Amino acid sequence: MPVKPEPIILSQNGGGHESPDGRVDLLGLPLGTLERILIGLGEKPYRGRQIAEWLYARGARDIAAMTNLPHALRSKLAEGYRVGSLREVARRETPDRRTRKVGLAIPEGGIVEAVYMATSRRYTFCLSSQHGCGFACRFCATGRMGRGRNLSAGEIVEQALRLRRELPPGVTEFNVVMMGMGEPLENYDAVMGALGHLTGAPPTGAGLPPKRITISTVGLVPQIMRLADEGHRYRLAISLHAASDELRSKLMPVNRTFPLSALIKAVEHHVQRTGRRVTFEYILIEEINDNVRDAAKLARLVAQIPCKINVIPYNPIGPGRFRRPSEERIRRFSEYLVPRVAAVTVRYSQGVDIGAACGQLAGAVEEPPR
Repeated sequence: MPVKPEPIILSQNGGGHESPDGRVDLLGLPLGTLERILIGLGEKPYRGRQIAEWLYARGARDIAAMTNLPHALRSKLAEGYRVGSLREVARRETPDRRTRKVGLAIPEGGIVEAVYMATSRRYTFCLSSQHGCGFACRFCATGRMGRGRNLSAGEIVEQALRLRRELPPGVTEFNVVMMGMGEPLENYDAVMGALGHLTGAPPTGAGLPPKRITISTVGLVPQIMRLADEGHRYRLAISLHAASDELRSKLMPVNRTFPLSALIKAVEHHVQRTGRRVTFEYILIEEINDNVRDAAKLARLVAQIPCKINVIPYNPIGPGRFRRPSEERIRRFSEYLVPRVAAVTVRYSQGVDIGAACGQLAGAVEEPPR
């Protein structure tokens, strides 16, 4: 008789996404749930810990690969459970392969994108937390899609595990930035569940240090406060992009709900509770937010906050009136900030030519013919 999957409460952490064939994804399930599944099959709880090790430490792609489980148990598990629910349907790579954008189909249709980025010093995975985004930032391709659905913890962690397989031989360290499609803090529980598996101690977790993970947000004040109060040690990046409420509300409608005064208070609270500086991301758009007066407002806004400012020249997302500033305008803006802010970086995004840069992800790759 086929194994009936244990009922999973998705609201707890977004794990256990059910695939079209009715099987439940083991990725993203809490360790305690894995142990209960095994107990329900008449096995000892330690079998659940073995499965977690296969998933996160060893990166098993399917249940059949879990060779220290009895063959009969693997067969029973495979009737009701599976490893992963995403399917790669498209890929774009730069000529040097340092940047790779992977299109992954979600079970009910639609594509989310994850990006692999390599430099001479580090490897970084940019992960998506939602299919689409409901915050409609005007400079962002994902925002033009509108609200889709939250990804499960399993779907989020699966992106990282897939990209981890592409690391060069011998490389084990990587960074994760929750800066792909969607607003991570709107999908709070699933994101925290996924990151918990990535940072969990081996052998039942991937062992990634929290300092290697950055969560980017449009500025959801209650969730920023919650992130701080729950003691998470992840790095926080704020998508700021304007230093006045008038301009920020035009570029980012979320500012009408959480204006700068509330956002700055939440950021200050986060810094106080975690002891970590925050990063402010500032997409520089020609003749919109890129003159020295804008830089002066920005410097005043963050003057009392231990922070870093990432100045990001605008990346094109299709027809529209937004343009990337000239090198001279970028230089003037950043040079004004440098003596007034502790850390300033001009970040030219990788993968602009393949639509993989900041603000360009939109799940627009087409599924190949069958």
